[in-house]
Amino acid sequence: MAFLKSADTHCFIKDKKAETAITHMIFFIAAIIIAMTVIAVMSANVQSLTGATASSSKVLSEQIKTDITIISDPKIIPYDSTSKEYTFYAKNTGRTDLDTEYLDVFIDGLHVDPENIEMEFFDQDVLWRPGDTLVVNMKVTDEMTTGDHRILIATENGKSDSMDFRI
Repeated sequence: MAFLKSADTHCFIKDKKAETAITHMIFFIAAIIIAMTVIAVMSANVQSLTGATASSSKVLSEQIKTDITIISDPKIIPYDSTSKEYTFYAKNTGRTDLDTEYLDVFIDGLHVDPENIEMEFFDQDVLWRPGDTLVVNMKVTDEMTTGDHRILIATENGKSDSMDFRI
């Protein structure tokens, strides 16, 4: 084997094929890094979307199983002038137990403060079970004006029922 002459050492640097191969290798590595970054970002987004879909489907399932009906007589709303309370009746007509702590009551579109509402069951239960009737006693400072009114009772997952009544 002969030793390379000093003129032959510059042969590698001037080789256009090696220069092209190195350039292609750099672009290939850059493409792999970019692809991995895109996959990481997309994976996080897909996982987030999957979690949101699962949560949304659970809420929708609960809404489908939940239903309430106000069963008060709209022509005769009981009013106790001593305690200044109106009494309404609602029935759990769905298939899920409901916690009355998370019920909202609206009269004529205005939210009634939970401190002014007393809810009780005929059978002294803790949860509002399917088929049970809920007694809603609403305390007021003044009697409602004569005329048409509307009550709306909403559950924690958004299901509600309303009733128009006349005093």
